[in-house]
Amino acid sequence: MNRPAITPPQPWTFPTPTTTHFDNGMTVLKFDRPGQHLIDATLVLDLPLHTERASIEGVSAILQRCLDEGTRSHPRTDFAEQLENRGAVLNGGVSHSATHVSLEVPTTRFAEALPLFAEAVLEPTLEAADVRRHVELRLAEIGQHRAHPTHRGAEAFRAAVIDDDFRAARSSGGTAASVRRISTDDVHAHYAAHYGPERATLVLAGDFTDDPLPVVRDAFEGWSRTVTTLSSERPLAAPPQVLLIDRPAAVQADVRLGGFGIDRTDPRWPALRLGAFVLGGGFLSRLNRVLREERGYTYGVQLSNTPARHGGLLAMHASFRTEVAAAAIAEARELIRVDGDGALTEAELTDARNFLVGIMPLRCATAAGVADQAAALIDVGLDTGFVNRHAAALELVTPEQATAAIAELLQPDRLSLVVVGDAALLADQLAAQGLDATVISDPSV
Repeated sequence: MNRPAITPPQPWTFPTPTTTHFDNGMTVLKFDRPGQHLIDATLVLDLPLHTERASIEGVSAILQRCLDEGTRSHPRTDFAEQLENRGAVLNGGVSHSATHVSLEVPTTRFAEALPLFAEAVLEPTLEAADVRRHVELRLAEIGQHRAHPTHRGAEAFRAAVIDDDFRAARSSGGTAASVRRISTDDVHAHYAAHYGPERATLVLAGDFTDDPLPVVRDAFEGWSRTVTTLSSERPLAAPPQVLLIDRPAAVQADVRLGGFGIDRTDPRWPALRLGAFVLGGGFLSRLNRVLREERGYTYGVQLSNTPARHGGLLAMHASFRTEVAAAAIAEARELIRVDGDGALTEAELTDARNFLVGIMPLRCATAAGVADQAAALIDVGLDTGFVNRHAAALELVTPEQATAAIAELLQPDRLSLVVVGDAALLADQLAAQGLDATVISDPSV
C-alpha cells in the first residue's frame, strides 16, 4: 500500500507578545488570542535548582506545592474556596531551571482571580502542617516512582549521564533522604532568598476584552524583595556506564541508551532535532520500523532529545521482552549509526521537517498552549522569537548536517546504557553482546 502524500505545512508563525517591564524588575508578556474562553497566566521564576542546599534538595518543589495552601489575606481553605468560586485553577511545577506557577480562569473572571494568583506568590502562609503534608506526599511519590521501571530507569539514566557534582544529575523533586530533612524553616528561608520580582516573568495569553495590565499592576507592582544573586550551572557529562537495575521476575526490560546532549543555543540543534526524529521520533522512524514492525521486540521505541538550559539528555527509550532485550539493544546500537549507507536522506528529513513544523500550530491552538510554549522558552533563558527562528533553521538543514550531528552526538562507544529488569536473565545476555553491566540491587522492590 502506498503511503499518503504529505503536503508541506501551511505558513504559520508563533505570535509576538506585547512586552512590559515594571519598575520592580518584573516582566509581563501578553499574547492576544482572540476567540479563547480561558485566560492562562503563567509566572516563571528564574530559580535553577542548584540554589538548593545539597542536604535539602527538593525544597523548591515543596515550596511550590505549598503556595496554594493559604495566604495571609485568605488563610487555609478560604484561598481554595475563593479560587473555586471564580472557576479558576492554580497549578505549577519545578524544572531544573525555573519554578512555574500558573492560573487558568474564564475570561470574564480574570480581573477577580488574578489578585488571588498574586497572593499565592507574594504572601503564602507556608504553614508547618502544610509543609509536613507535602513532604509526606513527595516521599510517597518518590516511592511510587522507584517502584515503576520507567521512572526508575529515567532517574538512573540522568544520574549515569550527568556528572554527579551537578544538581542536574538528580531528580528535580529531590531524593527521599533530602526531602525527609526539609523543615518549615527551610521552606521559608528558600522563599525569602529566591522569590522576587526581578527574577519573574508573567506570561498572559487569552482573549482580552479589556487591557489586563492595570489589573496586573495592581496585583504585582508592589512586590519588592531583594533576592540572592544566582550563578549559572553548566553540567558536564559523566563517563559512559552500563547499569543493570535488578527487578527479579520482570517480564520486560526498560532500556535507555544515550548520553549528554546539547541545548537549543547550540548551532547543531536544528540538525540534531531532525536527525533524532528520523531515527526514533515517529511511527515510521528507523528504530520503530525495525525493532517494532520487523522484529516485534517492542510496542514502540523513541529517541528523545530533551534540552535544558545548558546541555540536555539524548536517549533511545523502549521496553523490550526480557528474552530479546540484549539482541534489541545490539540492533539499536547499529541502527543509530549513520555512517556509510546509513546516512540520513533528503526524503527522511523532509518528512521530519513537515511534522515538526506542522505540529506547532496544533500545540499552540489554545491560550494555554501559547503560554506553555512561551514559559518553556523563558525557563531556559530564550526569548519567544526562538520558535520562528528555529522553524526557519529547520528548513536549511541538509542531510549531511543532520547525519554529522547524529554521528557526533550518538557515538556508540560514548553512550551510557541503563536497563531495568531481571538481572538473573539479562546479565549474561548483555555480556554476550560485549556489555559488562554493573548490577544494582534496588531496595525499592
